[in-house]
Amino acid sequence: MNALAGLPDFSALVSSEVATAFAPFSGGSYAVVPQRAMLATDSNGNPDVLLELFQQMGDFTASGSHAVLDLTVGWDFPLDAALAEVRANVAGGTVQPLSIHSGFARLYPTSTQVAPAADLLTPVPLGWLSPDGARWTPRLSADAGELIKGSLAGGSLLLGVRVEFDAAGVAQRTPVSVQFDPVALLNALLAGKASRSMAVADVLAVFTQSTGLPLKTSGTATPDFAQAMTDRVVATFASLTAAPGLSDPSTVAFVDASALTPGTIAWDLSQPALAYRQWVLELDATSELRAAVAKNGLDFFVKEVTAPPLEAGVYSIDVTANLPPNRNGVPAIGANIELAANPPFRPASSSVQVVLAEPSDRGSAVVHLSPDEPFGYGVRSFALLVIPGTLPVELDAPAARPCSDAWVTLTADDFLVTFAHVTAADRLLALATVTIALQYTYGGRATLQQFTLTSANPSVSVGIPRDATSASLQLSAQPSDGGAPLALAAMQPGRINVDLPLFREYGPHTIDVSADFSSSGGTLVLELQSEGQSADPTATPDLLMLTAAQPSSTWGYVAASPFHPGYRYRRSATPPTPASAWSPVLSPFQPLLLDADGTMSASASASTSAPIPLAASS
Repeated sequence: MNALAGLPDFSALVSSEVATAFAPFSGGSYAVVPQRAMLATDSNGNPDVLLELFQQMGDFTASGSHAVLDLTVGWDFPLDAALAEVRANVAGGTVQPLSIHSGFARLYPTSTQVAPAADLLTPVPLGWLSPDGARWTPRLSADAGELIKGSLAGGSLLLGVRVEFDAAGVAQRTPVSVQFDPVALLNALLAGKASRSMAVADVLAVFTQSTGLPLKTSGTATPDFAQAMTDRVVATFASLTAAPGLSDPSTVAFVDASALTPGTIAWDLSQPALAYRQWVLELDATSELRAAVAKNGLDFFVKEVTAPPLEAGVYSIDVTANLPPNRNGVPAIGANIELAANPPFRPASSSVQVVLAEPSDRGSAVVHLSPDEPFGYGVRSFALLVIPGTLPVELDAPAARPCSDAWVTLTADDFLVTFAHVTAADRLLALATVTIALQYTYGGRATLQQFTLTSANPSVSVGIPRDATSASLQLSAQPSDGGAPLALAAMQPGRINVDLPLFREYGPHTIDVSADFSSSGGTLVLELQSEGQSADPTATPDLLMLTAAQPSSTWGYVAASPFHPGYRYRRSATPPTPASAWSPVLSPFQPLLLDADGTMSASASASTSAPIPLAASS
C-alpha cells in the first residue's frame, strides 16, 4: 500500500471564504483545515480547564511551589461548508478533519494593563492531538499560577492562547530535478542565522529567489519550484519548533550539521514525497472562562494542593503523560523511576513504579537519595497490553531516559504502544451506532478486536504493539431505525473522527435529469423531493421543467442523513391529467433518464429502479 495514499495533497487546494480543504492523494477524503481554535468542553458543556496551585510545605523552590494548567484546545472544522465546496466539483466527494501532526501552544496577554510572569508566555508542546482536541499541560511558576487565578476571577489580566501546528501531506510537485550537497545547502539557507531555526516563509523566500544556492537543477522551471523545494527540505531536514515571538510566523528547526552526511542528493520534484505544512491559530478565551466561573464558582476550575514537608534527601517526582482518553485493552501504563546504585549509601539499584490513570494521567513517586548525592534518575516507560487470545504483554522502553528535574512529561511516542483513537460525532451517534473492527498481526498471530461507539460511549482508544504489522481499521455505521449499515473503506489506525461528511451518502447531491422527446414533442414538468422530505406530508416539492428544446437539466438537494440519501419524483399534474404516482426512492449516484411521458426509460429502469442498494462509502 502506498504510504502516502489518503494524505492531503498540498498541491490540490479547495478554498473559499468559509472553508479550506486539500484533496486526498491517491483516493480518500478531502482534509479540512481547522478554521479556528477554541476551548474544548466537557460532557456538561463547561470549558475543559483546570488550574492546580501546588505547595510543598516548607519548600518554596520552583519544584516545591508551582502551578499546573491543564487545558484542552478544541478545533473548529467547518466540515459541512467544506463538503458543499467539494461536492460542487466532485460528485460523492467526502471530507474529514485534517490530522494534526505536532504543535505548540503558549499563553499571551491580550491587554497591556498587567505584565505577566515570563514563564507564563513560554511555548509548551501540545499533548495528544486528535480532531476532537489537544491536551495542553504547561508547568508554571507559582506567580504565573496566581496571575491566571486572578484572571479567571475577573482581574485585569486578559489571556489568549496561540497555537502553532503542522500536518503531514504530499509535497507540491513540479517537473524539475535537483542535485545538491545537504551540508552546503543548509549552510546557505541558514547563513547569518544565530540558530538553526528559520521561519518557513523565509525558507520559501530563499527558494523563490534561488540565486546563489548550491543547487544543480534540470527540467522546466515553474512557479511551483520554490514550494516544492521548501516542502521537501523542511520534511527531510527540519521539524516544527515554537516561533521566537508572538508575532512571528511558523518556524522550523533544522537538524544539527553533525547529523548530515556530506555527498550529493538527487530529488525528482515531479514525484510525490512526504511534506509538512504549518498553521497558526489564536483564541481569546477570557470572557468564556469568566462566564463559566460565574456559573460554577472559581473552585470548580482552580484547585489548591498542599503537601506535607519532605525530609532531607527525599524528593517527590511528578509524572504526567499526554495520552489518548478512553483507553481499552491497556490496563496499566506509566513509568518506572530508576535509581542507580550509589554505594555505600545505596548499594543496590532501585525502582519506583508510577501508574497513570485517566483522566489526569498524572502520578508521583517519592525517592530517597543520600544527602550529598546530586538529584538525578532514569525514567523508563511501560505499558501492559491485553491482546485477545494471549496473555497480557508488558512492553518496556529499551532504555531509561536520564532526568534531573522533579517533573517528567511523557508523550505517546515514549511508549512501545501506538493507539488507534476513534471518536464519533454526536450528530452521527444520534442516528446510528458505529462498529470498529481492528486487525493486526503480532508475534505471528492475527488479532481481531471489535468495539462499538454509542452516544453514551462516543470514543475509544485501542493500544497496538508498535512492532505489529498489517494493522487496519474497518468502520461501519448501523442506523438506529433498522436500515442497512454503511461501511467505510479500511483505514490505517490513527486519530480518526467519524462524522456525517465522511459518508458520501450525506450532504449535497446533484442529479442530472433528462427526457427523450425524440418521438414526440411537448413539455414535461416534474416534482422532486429528497427522501427526508418524503416523510413530511407538508413538504413542498421542487419543480423542474423539461422541453424538446431543453431536454436536460440538473436538480440538487441535501441529504440530512446518510442512511436516507435518496429522492423521488413524479410527473406534475397538468389539467386535466392528474399527477402520476411518486416513484420509488432512487439513488443519488445515478442520472435520472426519462421518456417524454415521465416514466423512466428502459435503460434507466434497469439501474435506478427501487429499491436500490446504495454503494458503500469510500
